[in-house]
Amino acid sequence: MPGLWEKVRGRARLRLRGVERARLLERCREAGLRLEKLEAEDSLTLRLELRAEHLPRLRQIAESLGFETELLSQQGGREGLRRLSRRWALAAGLTGMLALLLISQLFIWQIRVQGCESLSRGQVLRALAACGVEPGTFAPAVRQELVRSQMLTELPALEWMTVNISGSRATVLVRERREKPEIAGESPREIRAARAGIIRSMTVLEGVALVQPGDAVLPGELLVSGVAESLSAPPRLVQARAEIQAETWRELVAVCPVEMLQTRQKGTAERGFALLFGKKLLPLGKNWGKGLDECDKIVHEYTLGIEGLFSLPLSLRQSVRRSRLPDGGAAERSEEMKRALLKRLETEIDGEVLDTSFSVGYTDRLLAVTLLAHCCENIALEITP
Repeated sequence: MPGLWEKVRGRARLRLRGVERARLLERCREAGLRLEKLEAEDSLTLRLELRAEHLPRLRQIAESLGFETELLSQQGGREGLRRLSRRWALAAGLTGMLALLLISQLFIWQIRVQGCESLSRGQVLRALAACGVEPGTFAPAVRQELVRSQMLTELPALEWMTVNISGSRATVLVRERREKPEIAGESPREIRAARAGIIRSMTVLEGVALVQPGDAVLPGELLVSGVAESLSAPPRLVQARAEIQAETWRELVAVCPVEMLQTRQKGTAERGFALLFGKKLLPLGKNWGKGLDECDKIVHEYTLGIEGLFSLPLSLRQSVRRSRLPDGGAAERSEEMKRALLKRLETEIDGEVLDTSFSVGYTDRLLAVTLLAHCCENIALEITP
């Protein structure tokens, strides 16, 4: 703090040239002037530093003794205020920006949603807007209890939610309702075939097996009965449980319009910029509003602010457009469709894929890719009759 206070009060550095240097220093001591950083350049010249407020008194003493004074530098003090007063526009601009920054912290400009699983972020944001919480909302006017009650009414899938406001950022924490697990009752269950196939192996944990390995079954055919017969007692109802591995054959088809194959992106990209102030979009230049019939457009948004401290109601949007030109991309697209079909097959079966084959067909309007797969999977399907 002493160093900062000295800078506020101001410092001056001078060069004095004269004969009676000892008498000058004595007169300054008697006047209570504190001289610092004394340096003798030669037998007649001195360099020194002192407080800016003592500069007039030193000049008066130096002139009375016949010294020449030269001001080398001066910082802070009245001179600093005088220089700052000349830049009134800069000072006014800085003051205005600081005032706007402080005022903007009273409004919500950024909303984050955490905890979504089945619900999308857009659904939560639309429900929040219906409850009065959206970009530009006056933060002190938000009542969390009221927003919570309205949100649970707007979105029945929510079990709990809260809104935490920190400066101009609102963080929405949600927890979705979880379906109650089905409680197994005392009613019997039986095992039927989920799809057609040839049974390879069976593991029956409960129930009566009606088929054996090597049998061919159809979809929906009864494999394990939930009625256990007894010679000495009446039939007993059980909940059948089993794992039945069978060889199956699957056919998956993917179709793509031909016009989607006859386009490719041009190498050069056109970029457009726009400012989003609150909810108002201000295009910068003519490239932002061009038509999109013959090009693909990707928009990037950059929010102004400091992460974790504050965000401003101003963001920069950049659009990147690439024109589409004719190109024969049927081979590449068919390979993509094959990979997509394989991925879909792996997620659908409860087992392993033994063999696959593809066929590709063309018409005037469509490209069709067919996947034929030989699999070994569990076809046991538990059903309550």
